[in-house]
Amino acid sequence: MQKTCVAIHDLASYAKSSLTVVLPTLEALGVEVCPLPTALLSSQSDGFDSYFFQPLTHQMRSIIAEWRTLDLVFDSIYAGFLGSAEQVGLITEFIHFHRAGKNPPLVLVDPVMGDGGELYGPMGEEHIDALKTLIREADYICPNVTEAALLLGHPYQETFDEQTILGWAKELARQSGASVAITSVPVEGRMAVACSEKSGSYLVYYDRIDASYPGCGDLFASILLAYLLDEDSFRLSVVKAAQLTALAIGKTKSLGYPYRHGVSVTSITGELAMNRIESKQS
Repeated sequence: MQKTCVAIHDLASYAKSSLTVVLPTLEALGVEVCPLPTALLSSQSDGFDSYFFQPLTHQMRSIIAEWRTLDLVFDSIYAGFLGSAEQVGLITEFIHFHRAGKNPPLVLVDPVMGDGGELYGPMGEEHIDALKTLIREADYICPNVTEAALLLGHPYQETFDEQTILGWAKELARQSGASVAITSVPVEGRMAVACSEKSGSYLVYYDRIDASYPGCGDLFASILLAYLLDEDSFRLSVVKAAQLTALAIGKTKSLGYPYRHGVSVTSITGELAMNRIESKQS
């Protein structure tokens, strides 16, 4: 039977990020997605001069209440963009409720707050503090460098040496109690994911491509989750997620899509399906 995932992200009606990346990625990798939208946007926000934004906190509460009435259970909970500290509290309660059941779900938190050293529009100190609490509920977290700096209270850095970024990953692992993958880290001229887990800390290098698109973090985290649900090791899951995300960036660039379109999941649908088949056979 397919594994299930509650995907807690915003829904953009135009361009690719959050749920419009998470849904096709996880479904291609054999995971049934149960979306719990946190906000409705006219488009993904990066690269657009204006956009409509409507938080869905009340609707989230109603959906969660109905799920509880139906006694639904899930194999995983994947939290991404949360539009307010109130939503963070709601999802914390949701995790606690399902963790108390017979089959506690795997919990992955992508603590979405910003990128490139800048906070996203609706974020503030209250939100940052709330996410510092939420990551303690996770089995796995995958912040980018900006988000790692915010969670740790460190100044943002544009480049790292190996020792410094592994120190950040270890510190986040101690703070959260989760396995950590800090994404998109420039390390001495190369690109890496900085990881820390019980077995140790290490860097996973991947091909550097002179391009970046909205939704890449969502793509990485979705692939990571799918392989973790397949019971691959954390390290192997990170390797696969980094390789496939880099492949999607390269293909999106070759297709000539504008930056604000976001990363193209459809460009690697075949590779995602093939990787799933190979994973099942191994």
